[in-house]
Amino acid sequence: MNRKDMDFVLYRAIAQLKTESSRAYMGYAWWILEPVLYLGVFYIVFGLIFDRGTPHYLDILITGLVVWKWFDGAVRASMDSIHSNNGLINRVYLPKLVFPGIAVAANTVKFLLILGLLLVFHAWRSEVSFQWFWLLGLVPLQLLLVVSASFLVAAVTPFIPDLRLIFDKMMTLLFFLSGVFYGTSTIPESLQPWFNMNPMFALINAYRDVLVHHNSPSMTSLLSILGISLATLLAGYYMLVRYDRLYPRLNQ
Repeated sequence: MNRKDMDFVLYRAIAQLKTESSRAYMGYAWWILEPVLYLGVFYIVFGLIFDRGTPHYLDILITGLVVWKWFDGAVRASMDSIHSNNGLINRVYLPKLVFPGIAVAANTVKFLLILGLLLVFHAWRSEVSFQWFWLLGLVPLQLLLVVSASFLVAAVTPFIPDLRLIFDKMMTLLFFLSGVFYGTSTIPESLQPWFNMNPMFALINAYRDVLVHHNSPSMTSLLSILGISLATLLAGYYMLVRYDRLYPRLNQ
């Protein structure tokens, strides 16, 4: 994407966020209230009802949910990003990369806001740690993963629209396999290598290492996430560019 396309992505992402806030009575305050309610529901169910005394469980749960929500929100919004902009696509040419880009940009703005609240939460619960500087690497790494997965699902679904239903169920399965409700200590050692193949599982644990346990994340896990992200990004980018002119005809 060139500079004009990037400006368009930012403009549409901001416009989308403004539209969402205008539909709610509380306006921009809903950006904070909605994730707080989201976190509160899961805490009541899994933190108060099903928790069996896991140390720092609230910190583990909240961190996992915040990290997951960025990935989940961007990928789900990207699934239908090309088809939902069919009217615009038929009026003016735009690189199809911009449409999942808008979904990623809008959800990234929301995540950065909630990340700030998460840091305040951890500072209140424990203390500010030098290990927090790892976030300067973790956030860009997750952004790369979010962009790559969003590009891939946006590139594939126009060819087989029913894939949106399959991807939706796969995201639900991935949610439960990403360790949002549990840490590595609760997983049998024989199964941990399989869970570590899931980049979101490794990424959530990296955030927990930094914010909850005040440790450095595993470099092996971070390199694995980087490799998977780059491979997925190349696949999604290739398809979006290769079939750029074909997508309008698929949506007719």
